[in-house]
Amino acid sequence: MSRPIEFKTILLACLIISVGQLSMGLVFPSLPWIAKDFAVSHEQVQILVSIYLLGFGPSQFIYGPVSDALGRKKVLLMGLMIAMMGLLMIIFLSHSFTGMVLGRFLQGLGTGCCAVLARASTRDRFSGAELPVAMSYIAMVASVTPLIAPVIGGFINFHFGWTMVFISLMGYLCLVWGIIALRFQETISQTTPLPSPKRVLLQYRELLSSSYFMSFASIGWLNFSLMITTISVMPFIMQNQIGMTSDKYAMWALIPALGMLAGAGICNRVRPIIGSKKLLLYTPVLHVAAALWLFFCPLEPLYLMLGQLLMILGNSISLPCVQAMVMQPYKKQAGAAAAMSGGGQMVVSSIVSMMLVNLGLSQAWHLSLIIVIFAAITLSNILRGFATPEALEQTTPIR
Repeated sequence: MSRPIEFKTILLACLIISVGQLSMGLVFPSLPWIAKDFAVSHEQVQILVSIYLLGFGPSQFIYGPVSDALGRKKVLLMGLMIAMMGLLMIIFLSHSFTGMVLGRFLQGLGTGCCAVLARASTRDRFSGAELPVAMSYIAMVASVTPLIAPVIGGFINFHFGWTMVFISLMGYLCLVWGIIALRFQETISQTTPLPSPKRVLLQYRELLSSSYFMSFASIGWLNFSLMITTISVMPFIMQNQIGMTSDKYAMWALIPALGMLAGAGICNRVRPIIGSKKLLLYTPVLHVAAALWLFFCPLEPLYLMLGQLLMILGNSISLPCVQAMVMQPYKKQAGAAAAMSGGGQMVVSSIVSMMLVNLGLSQAWHLSLIIVIFAAITLSNILRGFATPEALEQTTPIR
């Protein structure tokens, strides 16, 4: 690279994107306890995850084009204020399950700005060979946070109760809001009028009709869906079937989190040598290995976490690559591209995880079958994506 990469910009982007992911993952270990306190079923309490994603995902389709016009900073501060309103609703209506559901939706609606604008502001600052490097750090935080968050959430829930989980989130959002207000520098040089709804829809239609965009974006969508489904179901396997407390589960959850850190490091070091395509092909291989392990392994914590480690390693290798591939051609539409990529990821994750849970996904061998199916789809998308003219034109700079 011709100049040192601006790590200050990357650190701010990582801080921003951590908000949405932390808001989701911190709650997972508390779900069995919330279900007991409100006398609701496993399937019913999962709505606290699904409703958050349904607010978090679709809102990105609005934040992206609006931030392309008005700038990133104003939209970020506004979105975080909406999220804080949702958390206040949860905290003060913690005696009502319906109130919590509504608060979680509002919380997701606000934090949806973070996923879009972290990636869009990064695309504003970086291009060429720098972009995959910058995206790898953001992807690492976006993927590691939901894995580390249950560790933190498990300890908070065990020692202070699940209400304190949401109070802690409120404190974190206040801190991030202050940092953005003081330290974030606008990455859009000129503001423009808000685009018409018709113009926005045309932008999204163009992205959805692109074989290039859909091939690489859908890899991220499916892999993230797989991760969310796994870390949503695993607490019930560990706590209900093995009898583990939430704080002990939090410690075991560190094992797959290490897989994410290792995968991000591998991606940064190996991708410039062998290229994005060859590196991405390791993802379905690792997923099939994880599926076989979970299918045959005993129902013991170490074996379950090692299986999840293999799956997460595959995800962490692929996410930085596909996010860079998705954003690379869309310098002038960074917000819209980030919105469609991130928003689609959340919508697909919400729908897929809800469908799988309702189908009775509750055993380790159930997860293994799902992983194999997703690995086959991922392999197909990798081969299709790199065969498109856009990918062939960008092969050299992306490597």
